[in-house]
Amino acid sequence: MENMGLVSKAQLTQLDSIIYDPKSAPLVARNLFTSYQVPATQDFYTYRVRNSITEAKEYTNRMTDIPQVEEGITEFTIPLTESILAASFTKSEVEKAKVTGMDLVADQGRLVAQGLSEREDRIIFNGLESKKIIGLTNTDVEKTGFQQINAEQTFAELATDTEDGALKLRNFFKEAVGKITHLVGYDNAKPTLLLPQAEIDELERPFNKYNPQLTVRSLIEPWLTKIVAVPELEGKNWHAKNAHLADRNKDMGILCLTDPEVAQIPDAYPITRQPTEYSKLVTTVPYMEKHGGLAVRYPSAFVQLLNIN
Repeated sequence: MENMGLVSKAQLTQLDSIIYDPKSAPLVARNLFTSYQVPATQDFYTYRVRNSITEAKEYTNRMTDIPQVEEGITEFTIPLTESILAASFTKSEVEKAKVTGMDLVADQGRLVAQGLSEREDRIIFNGLESKKIIGLTNTDVEKTGFQQINAEQTFAELATDTEDGALKLRNFFKEAVGKITHLVGYDNAKPTLLLPQAEIDELERPFNKYNPQLTVRSLIEPWLTKIVAVPELEGKNWHAKNAHLADRNKDMGILCLTDPEVAQIPDAYPITRQPTEYSKLVTTVPYMEKHGGLAVRYPSAFVQLLNIN
């Protein structure tokens, strides 16, 4: 009797080509940050951040409290997590789908790639409580070391102010960018702006009725490397499940530098096909990857934008 669950070599090759292709499911975080390779057997990534105090004082004759430079090392540990998702089909399902013009194997491949990429972005931006991975949307600055800035009015409220609203929004971003460019050695830096799509849309409105071709976005883009839409910054995604409804509707923006010396993603191993399983005529092809949250070596280069909606 023919094994109706047996997957062909051609189907495995097709699955691999789709799942390993970055275009199948674009990763927001991986398009922003580079990765750092760690051993596949490692469950944690430990890195060190150097910090220093270099505050000089005015000299007075016979002074006894001469200041000295202080330099120390702070150690941080990021847990790693493994993700798994499988394509699953029978020969009969593949053949029936083909009759309707559907390529079931290809569709399954795209869904696997999408599922793994979505989990990775959620972990990097929103964290993973079960593994104690801290995400970029964590607002506890004692834990993260991130900077924060609160908008005095939401973007939507500023939109109703047809005279000064756009100018106030432009000035808000100027102040936020300054929190990074005023850091020592980063005066010429151009940070990346991360926002939910709804807030990006607010930047597209005209600066005023006299200059309809001029938008808030066009005014702030010279200060930035790029503007990226990030769904994980929507309030419904980054607030704790037990947060108040009002909190869950609060979105966040992030201004950050993405250089490797500032932040990287620790990778134990990339998406990798596991041994194919056959049971009751069903073929299951699992894929796994292992990575951590973002290793932020310079937390001050991240600015959370709050009260934006």
